[in-house]
Amino acid sequence: MFCTECGTQYEGQACQACNAASSQMELAGWWKRVGASFVDFIVLLPILLILSVILVHTPAIIALLVSFVLEFMYLSLMWTKRNGQTVGAKALGIRVVAADGSPITAEMAYRRAAVYQLFNAASSMTWVLRPLGSLALLLNVLWPLWDPQKQTLHDKSAGTIVVVAKD
Repeated sequence: MFCTECGTQYEGQACQACNAASSQMELAGWWKRVGASFVDFIVLLPILLILSVILVHTPAIIALLVSFVLEFMYLSLMWTKRNGQTVGAKALGIRVVAADGSPITAEMAYRRAAVYQLFNAASSMTWVLRPLGSLALLLNVLWPLWDPQKQTLHDKSAGTIVVVAKD
């Protein structure tokens, strides 16, 4: 088993490296995940607003791509550099880890962020793609409500789960 706090592999009931007594990972609930996403949106909002003012005269697709790249960078860097936690995840006491409980790898973080951003991009397309993309985004957000591992589709694609952090 891997410690969800420090990532060290251990046997028994407690991690010897950090003394965390987490023999079982507790999966994060849907409301905590939604709350963490909302906090992350609030964190990114000032930057996105400034970018929208700067990019007001550029084609919409360019502004959209810039915002998606910004969100991709924020998510993937936070997950890899802050032990699986964005600002919102830290505030709500949850963390992204590999499905086996080991720390999230950079590859997992990039894949998770890319698939999540793909759903966002699809919901921003025009014509027939917008309703289909919006439906896919909605399914992605709601998926943990009936999934036994409480995974979203972007979790499944990256092999990750979201657990309650024992900080």
